[in-house]
Amino acid sequence: MVNDHFTHLTDGVTIQSQSIWECTRFCLARGASARVSAALMLGGVELGLGFHLSDAIGVFDARMMRIYRRLGWSPTVLGRQGQGRETVCVGLWQFSSEIRENLILRAGLSAEISRLWFARAFGDARDRMVAA
Repeated sequence: MVNDHFTHLTDGVTIQSQSIWECTRFCLARGASARVSAALMLGGVELGLGFHLSDAIGVFDARMMRIYRRLGWSPTVLGRQGQGRETVCVGLWQFSSEIRENLILRAGLSAEISRLWFARAFGDARDRMVAA
């Protein structure tokens, strides 16, 4: 979506890299606890670290910044458009083991369970580079 529909938010720059994957959806049921949003973001971190990625890029509603800050993983905003509730942004989230540890605590999960999610889905890919 970033390169197909939102390059006006990146000053026309196309962002392409094998180490940057896009994730542009963040959906939870109404009333879901903060632990659920932390677990969802943790899954993204596991994916990024497991595939040796540097960052995730995504389009998001600016109102989400408060949630990202609360989770301790705010994006670097590359561009934005609109005012108030209509503001749309493109941002980069950097993957790191520190972010992972923080989200594990916020999600109330163990590091072992978090790693198990990735291992069950993708096998033992942490020790090899996987082509994007």
